[in-house]
Amino acid sequence: MPTKEYKRVVQTIFTREEMAALLKEAHEHCKTAVKPKYHVIGVKRKRSVIYRPRSEYLACIKNYIQKKIKERLASMGISA
Repeated sequence: MPTKEYKRVVQTIFTREEMAALLKEAHEHCKTAVKPKYHVIGVKRKRSVIYRPRSEYLACIKNYIQKKIKERLASMGISA
């Protein structure tokens, strides 16, 4: 049975490599932007924990990436 091949062209804002680099850049930015918090866990054997709140950290990454996407769209002449 004969088969046909179709090619589809999809335009993206960033390439796969650029997106990976952007994600690393966002993590580096948010490590300094989101300040660590101090927390004590346990009752009998208390332990100190220093952590970054997950929701704040993920929101920081999301906002950073969205800002970069808007900058790229503006440089391409597309309004977002």
